[in-house]
Amino acid sequence: MTGSDVLQIQRPEAELLNLVGERGALAWRRYCSRIAQTWNGREFIDVPGDLPWVAFRFVQEDDATLKRLEAAVSSYEGPERWLLIAHVRDSLAGANWMVCHEQSGLLNRQAADANLPVWQYLERKDP
Repeated sequence: MTGSDVLQIQRPEAELLNLVGERGALAWRRYCSRIAQTWNGREFIDVPGDLPWVAFRFVQEDDATLKRLEAAVSSYEGPERWLLIAHVRDSLAGANWMVCHEQSGLLNRQAADANLPVWQYLERKDP
């Protein structure tokens, strides 16, 4: 199965995942919704989501594709800096890759260093 055989995600926040999937078949993919639903005590309401990110794992990693993706992410010239971060899975094949804001990448690393989920780290650092 090629990357183009996978169903396209029909949400604007997943457009980057669709582009990555065209470069190589993905074994796994996730993204952060722009709008999240939360319970307010009476009903579910729409609220803004977290900082945007996409995560994926290639079926077969290709160094040339990863280098092009890294170059594209690092050369982006907008109001926010973006990162391509690898999470190497010790006992499993392949790496999970994440494209995220520099700020959220830093928060994820700081929370991991403190051995806390990000929400708990933020709760303690900036309640």
